[in-house]
Amino acid sequence: MTTFASAAHHYAAFRPHYPEEFFTLLVDRFGLDGTQTVLDLGCGPGTITIPLAARAGHVHAIDIEPAMIREGRKAAAVHGAGNITWACGDAAGLTGMGLPLLHLCTMGKSFQWMNQDQVLADLDTLIRDGGGVVLVSTGPRASAPRPAWLDIIDRVCTDVIGPGYRQEHGPAAHPAEGRDDALARSAFSRIETARWDQTFARTLDELVGLQYSFSYSSPAVLGTRQAAFDELLRRELTAFSPSGVFENTVPIEAVIATRP
Repeated sequence: MTTFASAAHHYAAFRPHYPEEFFTLLVDRFGLDGTQTVLDLGCGPGTITIPLAARAGHVHAIDIEPAMIREGRKAAAVHGAGNITWACGDAAGLTGMGLPLLHLCTMGKSFQWMNQDQVLADLDTLIRDGGGVVLVSTGPRASAPRPAWLDIIDRVCTDVIGPGYRQEHGPAAHPAEGRDDALARSAFSRIETARWDQTFARTLDELVGLQYSFSYSSPAVLGTRQAAFDELLRRELTAFSPSGVFENTVPIEAVIATRP
């Protein structure tokens, strides 16, 4: 079982989609016209894959977690996205997967879990001239204030899971730590960055469900503590916002990396 096996259903149900501006950027920057072959590496349940399939000729979607691939296939069937090849695989074996030449590779937060230098070197052998790598994730918080209910969630996680729960059960580095250096060392060293703000209003059920999608507070990590976690989190969040609505503005950052 990998880190996200128990989180896959919650990931598919509660993780937010990326803004339409992100996909418009991909179309404009890489001339996507419905004929290109692209790779979504560390695809999860298809958060990028499925919208991208509407703009590409074919998408190869690869994730190390079989449960994520199952969720992705289900979502693709609902959306009628038949031009996707789903495969369970480790990014460490990328060059042995029989992939065709690619116009583009996208990665979400999965990049922080990978051997970044090796993956970028392997992609250099797979991506056509004029293609590139695009990394998209939550960006640095600038103008948007941090909502107070995030502190409540952090406190409940600390009380139930333990201090340092993010470091113990999350990736080794924050997405931006090491990423820029790895890109600068790679063949894809020309960097452009685009940012947007996304505002969400979640119900209590949606916000609690979202917590189970994270590696550090997944059902597998919580184990027998999940019922107590759920009860405490709901009680604390309801006391904070009796209306049951929780708003947040999230900065989204896309890093476009191409060859000089």
